[in-house]
Amino acid sequence: MNNPQSPALAGRFDIIMQRWMAAHAVPRGSIAVMCDERLVVAAGYGGRGADDRVPIWSLSKVITALCIATFIREGKLRLDDPIGPYLARAFAKFGQPADARLTRITVAQLLSHRSGIPRAVGDNLFAPGLVQLLRERPVREARIEMLMPNILECRLVRDPGIEFEYTNMGYLLLGQIIEALAGHSYDEACTKRVLAMAGVANPGLDADWGGIMQAASGWSLSGPEYLALIRLLRVRPPWLFTRDLAEFLCTPDGKWMDAERTAAYTLGVIIEGPGPTFLHSGGHNWKQDDAAGGPIDEARGTSFALLPGGSAWVASYDGLNAGTNPQAAAALGQQLCRACEQIGPLLG
Repeated sequence: MNNPQSPALAGRFDIIMQRWMAAHAVPRGSIAVMCDERLVVAAGYGGRGADDRVPIWSLSKVITALCIATFIREGKLRLDDPIGPYLARAFAKFGQPADARLTRITVAQLLSHRSGIPRAVGDNLFAPGLVQLLRERPVREARIEMLMPNILECRLVRDPGIEFEYTNMGYLLLGQIIEALAGHSYDEACTKRVLAMAGVANPGLDADWGGIMQAASGWSLSGPEYLALIRLLRVRPPWLFTRDLAEFLCTPDGKWMDAERTAAYTLGVIIEGPGPTFLHSGGHNWKQDDAAGGPIDEARGTSFALLPGGSAWVASYDGLNAGTNPQAAAALGQQLCRACEQIGPLLG
């Protein structure tokens, strides 16, 4: 995407970000804005560059979901397939699942967080065993393979398909399916099949947390790079989307997150309203005094929205996230969405 940055646009988004950061004592942040598939604003604050790569946390899930979509497009996988056969390699390597129901979860149920896998186990809010692992290994040395036996020992809290429950473990299992189908590493598969096709050159998992958070929250990208990826949700190129996949992406039925039916979870993203609007927040909040590499005390966040008219924004920020301060994160999103809705006259 080229970047004919408009002074009027840059000024408006700059005011929003700087005021919000000051109000919530956010030391570093960045923002990028797209309109009609063109990058129109990119800025960094507090020493962060506009093009600096930063961890995108759970915004990584759409990368995993779109990589799965490529295998569906090639006929190697179907949305309604049970995952058991595709995890045979993982079972042989890490052990059989403690709960036989896990093998009956479908690909679609993993994608939409309707698997029955719990969000957390004890004090391990990402995946079981991570707190203990980080007592033994520095973060940079931790790998998802070290947690897979714990994940496979986890019991479902309900039968698959009954109810929405957001869980990182489901997307970690999708990462194992990707490796089995691709015959090589998860990040290599996502790079070749999705990110390179979106125009992102030489992407990578985050140097610190990427090895352990991998398919659920592991990627590090700049704001402009993430917008280049997200445009695929609107363009829906035929090399990526079958008709069934496009329908799965945009249809909330069977994927609702709440009883009020205001939001649904589809291909690694939340959808809201007619259009629809695609959005997601990513949060990293980890405090552990007894970590092997030294105490960890981190709170960082990311969020994005792609509006029905085609404008989109992505923001990253340190010091809080939607988990630690949902009101602040929501307020930023609302302000940025309103500014995006008014983007046309400013470009004129």
